[in-house]
Amino acid sequence: IIQEPRSKNSSSSSSKASRIVFVGGYSGVGKSAVVADLVRQLKEDYNHGGKVVVCAWGKYSKLQSAAAPFSAISDALEQLVVVLTKDEYIDILKNLRKKLCDDDVRMAMTGTFPSVAPLFGPAESDPATKIATSMSQIREAFKEFMCCVCTCLQLPLIWSLDDLQWSDEASLELLKDVLSNKEPNNMLFIGAYRSNEVNEDHSFHQFMNEIEKARGEDATEDKRPVSRMNVCDLSPDDIGEFIADTLGKDSPSEVATLTEVVFKKTIGNIFFVKQALEELVRKNALFYDMILFSWQYNVSKVQLDNYLSDDVIDLIKSKINGLPTEVKMLVVIMSFIPNNADLSTIRTLLEGEGVDGTKVEKLVSVAIENVLILHLAETGNYEFVHDKIREASYGIIPEGKLRDELLVRISNALFDMASADKANSEWALFVSADHLNSVAPELVPRIKLARLNLRVGKMNLAKGATLNANRNLNAGLKCLNDSGEKWKEYKFTLCLLNELIKSEYAIGKYDLASAHAQDVLENSTSRDEKFTAYFYKIRTIGEGEKRDYNNGVLEGLNIYKVYGINIPNSPKGIDLLKENVRLKMVLRRRPLNMLSELPRSEVSTVCKLFHIIAQYATFTKNQELAALITKRGIRLSLQKGVVSQDIVRLLLLENVNRIAKSLSRAKQAFAYGCAAEKVSELFRDDRSFYHEVQVLLYGGTFPLLRPSRDCLEPLGDAFKPLLNAGNVDYALGSGIGFAMAWLCAGVPLNCPLLKPKLLLYEEAANRFQRPTFEWSVSSVRQLVLNLQKSPTNPTELKGDAFDEGSVLSTLDGNSRSMTLRDTSTLRLFLALIFLDKGCMVEMLGMLSNFAKPDVLTSRTYLRFLVIGLAGFEMGRENKDRSLIKLATKCLAYFKTLAKIGSLSATPIYYFIKAVSNPSRSSYDKAISLCREARLINFEAMACERCGMFLEGKKHIDAANKYITTAFWLYSDWGATSKKNSMIQKYSFVKGSSRGSHTAQN
Repeated sequence: IIQEPRSKNSSSSSSKASRIVFVGGYSGVGKSAVVADLVRQLKEDYNHGGKVVVCAWGKYSKLQSAAAPFSAISDALEQLVVVLTKDEYIDILKNLRKKLCDDDVRMAMTGTFPSVAPLFGPAESDPATKIATSMSQIREAFKEFMCCVCTCLQLPLIWSLDDLQWSDEASLELLKDVLSNKEPNNMLFIGAYRSNEVNEDHSFHQFMNEIEKARGEDATEDKRPVSRMNVCDLSPDDIGEFIADTLGKDSPSEVATLTEVVFKKTIGNIFFVKQALEELVRKNALFYDMILFSWQYNVSKVQLDNYLSDDVIDLIKSKINGLPTEVKMLVVIMSFIPNNADLSTIRTLLEGEGVDGTKVEKLVSVAIENVLILHLAETGNYEFVHDKIREASYGIIPEGKLRDELLVRISNALFDMASADKANSEWALFVSADHLNSVAPELVPRIKLARLNLRVGKMNLAKGATLNANRNLNAGLKCLNDSGEKWKEYKFTLCLLNELIKSEYAIGKYDLASAHAQDVLENSTSRDEKFTAYFYKIRTIGEGEKRDYNNGVLEGLNIYKVYGINIPNSPKGIDLLKENVRLKMVLRRRPLNMLSELPRSEVSTVCKLFHIIAQYATFTKNQELAALITKRGIRLSLQKGVVSQDIVRLLLLENVNRIAKSLSRAKQAFAYGCAAEKVSELFRDDRSFYHEVQVLLYGGTFPLLRPSRDCLEPLGDAFKPLLNAGNVDYALGSGIGFAMAWLCAGVPLNCPLLKPKLLLYEEAANRFQRPTFEWSVSSVRQLVLNLQKSPTNPTELKGDAFDEGSVLSTLDGNSRSMTLRDTSTLRLFLALIFLDKGCMVEMLGMLSNFAKPDVLTSRTYLRFLVIGLAGFEMGRENKDRSLIKLATKCLAYFKTLAKIGSLSATPIYYFIKAVSNPSRSSYDKAISLCREARLINFEAMACERCGMFLEGKKHIDAANKYITTAFWLYSDWGATSKKNSMIQKYSFVKGSSRGSHTAQN
């Protein structure tokens, strides 16, 4: 991977693609040594001429439950920061800071990995104070960060993580997201693991399989993006050579007996061999003869065998027990810390055991001399030479009271250290909580441990580790119950239970969330303190396993009464009329937009309940109740003089409901949508919320009246902020909306913006395992390819981007139905362009049940347009009344919108109307309106159909002019394949000149 970019014949995209190597083998076999030697060689070969090999190392611990999420990744990033902030790398750092300019990425990365802060330059704006709480947000930020780092390096980043068999769930999720894709480029990832501890059911085994499957498409005969290698034990001959070399012997035959015994005990594991030789030296079975000046052994094979234990842990324990007491205490204490430790931490913990702090450096030196720990030059920290040494040190003090008491002292010291240095000792709280949760209950005050678990649970949430957080919160509740202080410690109990309610709900444990909510409702004393419990009680009913929206609504209406709000479940017309009058009185003839003049409120209020109940009412088709709740919520907001995000959501909901009730109310819905957009500006610092509103409006309501072209920029701009914020479905929804709006807007297909955008959406959908989103975009890309190239059958969606047959064969149920709806729409669009009548009839049959609007207006527009055009054309030709009836329904949809002044629907209405009742004047009007709206694609289709109509009337000259105009319009649109087919069909267009009125830029 390092040599390939130097090749002149290799393209930058393929030559610098990331590579992955998984290195397996038993503990002690030499996996880490192999990687370290590779890095050493690379540095010797390439660290010259201004280029540098940058390496980042991390290691997981068997004590992973005591470690913070992403512990090894954090260690690797810390090393990366140490390297890149050195003076000699100042140019790389400057370039990196220019690239790392996204505030969302900064916030997510520094909130999750505080050590990376020096790699970011000054913030361009004052970011929101929130830290990332979504794993999706962290994943997206981490991928962006790694891409920037790798791009700035001349040689690939060597990123090595060891002992991945102990990696936590959050780490695997983060790694999977990065390693499953070609990007980041310019990187070699090396993952080492103990193969004997990873069976087929192990999460890491499944992880490797998923990475291989995801990157399999990138493989070629001579390049494999993912490789596995196994480091094996050494043979008896190798061990004999090693021992002879170690002891200074001329031939392995001189140590044959020793080799036989050592190999029998170690099975050729090089680390175990070293430990065995050391043990023989300690027992004087192997000694250096000062007279002969050579190593000797003078005991029999049986005696040698008896000197060595079958368990390498026993050998290491023997070595540790032979050391001074204080050195032994040093390694024992270090074994209870999952990550490496600095000298200050070691000193603090040893002082807690009565060791003189001035002696610590000497004790560390003794441990290093005895090859127990080593010093990490880059970070200045210390770690065990091998995990087996940690494991042996951990077992020096057996389970029981003595170990528990030691863990309590260590945990208390770490807690105090974290309290004194909050910025850099976050890890200490994770270790402290884990150890204290494991000791005998009587050794730790229960209420103190409950508070610590709540604190660590919140820290886990901030890092996206939802399951870890849930474990801490439940441990905290158990401690609180054991303490007998539940509800006596009122504020703490309320805070813990509220966090637990949200946590249990987030991981799908609705019964537990409901039970905790009931506990709060029965014991809290004020309405405001009950709010979280009320809110999630409704959600566990409405969005739990049964999704009982009706009972969710009823529960919500009962809760309203607690707040003094009475709303009937089945409101009558008079109820809506009265609420409308009251709202108008509060508005005092001012538009809804005036809500944006109110100060924003961050506090959860009863408006949050209004939004969720109105939403459930909508799901149950109770639009009257939803409308009543919306108006009441807006009125209460005006009366209180504040506005919250939930008011924006109410405005959006009413905006949707008005359209659902009647398309003729689109203008009223538009007013609610404009108010929602205006109020959302108050919350623009919450980029996820703001762009979610943009997607809902510019994907839904606004295209009903505004040109599709006006919606492209808001939809295109929303994708990255939403993805960075972890709002994956809305981000991908913005991508589909953008793709469909592009087709409806008539923007040229050869625009350099289109293909990269579509590929970006496809890659994200694939990465987040949203196949239906991916196919929605890739099918559009295939349509574009069909129009630009010359496929054998241009009306089939089968090619480099998408294969309809293969995709549909993997689907069933609603997924298949919706995918078939969208592909049939695109194929019917192609059939209309290429005048394929057989395909038109076939696709109309597929779409006969889909002549109804959906949430994306541009997708609805395109579907209704092609059904209307093809329905009238084929219905008239085949005398099929059912097709004409279907087309008439679509025509009526656009007619309704055209009547209320829709700029987007009017040209389409007149185009379909011209096809339904052809005449030169009707086509001219449709063509004129399409040209005025810059709908170059629809103008081209209308011109060609007008030419065909006139050709049928024997007006050949006029027909040729329209067809020639269509030819150049298709050319402007970028439909090269259609242009070529017209040359074959109409020979006169080949030598034609462009009319001045047909060119569109």
